[in-house]
Amino acid sequence: MKSELIISIYLFFFKIAFSLFNLLPLKNKTVFLSSFGDNAFFIANELASSGNHRLVFINQTRCKMDFSTIPTPNKKIYTFESLNIVDTLFSIYHLATSKYVFVDNYAGVLSVIEFRKEVKCIQLWHAAGAIKQFGWRDPETDSRSARAKVRFQEVYDRFQYIPVGSRQMAEIFSEAFQVDMSHFLYTGVPQTDFYHDEKLKAAGLKNVLETYPSIKGKKVVLYAPTFRKDELQRMAVAFDIQMFLETLDEDYVLLVRLHPSVHAAAKVPDHPRVILASDYPHINELLLASDILVSDYSSIPVEFSMLGKKMIFFTYDIEEYNRTQGIWQVNDLFFPGPMVTSTAEVIEHIVDPRIDQEKIERFCRHWNTYSNGRSSKQLITAIYEPQDL
Repeated sequence: MKSELIISIYLFFFKIAFSLFNLLPLKNKTVFLSSFGDNAFFIANELASSGNHRLVFINQTRCKMDFSTIPTPNKKIYTFESLNIVDTLFSIYHLATSKYVFVDNYAGVLSVIEFRKEVKCIQLWHAAGAIKQFGWRDPETDSRSARAKVRFQEVYDRFQYIPVGSRQMAEIFSEAFQVDMSHFLYTGVPQTDFYHDEKLKAAGLKNVLETYPSIKGKKVVLYAPTFRKDELQRMAVAFDIQMFLETLDEDYVLLVRLHPSVHAAAKVPDHPRVILASDYPHINELLLASDILVSDYSSIPVEFSMLGKKMIFFTYDIEEYNRTQGIWQVNDLFFPGPMVTSTAEVIEHIVDPRIDQEKIERFCRHWNTYSNGRSSKQLITAIYEPQDL
């Protein structure tokens, strides 16, 4: 109840500020409101090629993307919903006066604002696929207050366009957001352009090796678990890292990548063969540098499948997770690799050279149907008026 009151007060003042700024002229510019930033990064790079279009990046505290590298001087970067009140006010100003607005997550502030009819609001989302449920399919949504439920749908109703990489993802969004199929653009997912660009991949691999030189020439295992709702502040890593170190020889190194919603990890040993890579900004580059992915209910395998590499699913708590968070389905089109419940089983599959390539390719086609390496360009063409670029 107290939390709902605080949210209501914040949204009330946000609405007042937005309404005042909304009286100012609309500008030909693009705002990216980012929790993650991966898709925004690729769209922004494409928009920057024109050199004329103004870009504004409004970053929530969890966003680790460095937008200062976008190759245009015509950009501004602000922190949003932080203690920096000036940045937050500028953020609201740009949201109210921008012709194009991209968001990549649930953004509660959208519930109390009305964009002008000329404005286009696009939900980029932050994943190419979905294993765990969200939105109205999150099992905990039913227990939320009536006011919160109204707010959720008001946010979802602001999404005029939702680009997707597959029909499957469109159907999931439609169910999770309660929006009809007319909102979807089958342009592919912008961040997947990376996997079709040899120059970007070469540069990305170089970046990872320069950041973590100890992995060069090693067999890299990336452990990337998703969040548990009761462990957002400090996550207990269920994977037995000590067993990994004792069982596998010096050729193997472990990268640990937490979900951006998780603040810290517990029980990650300080060891030269264990690297906590949660702060590395580009997950796609980490995937490229990894030989094997160990995950659970994360959407990361959807992108990793584009590399055709081995995946292992450490689903030790699948029944509990399905009860508290929800899983869309349990089959090869959601888990294209062995599902195991112990670290010992994970290690067995790490050393086993066999890989079901056909299963991975089928999974990849299912989720990345429209992600053909031109997704950023295709989305821009679908959204923007030619004269605005």
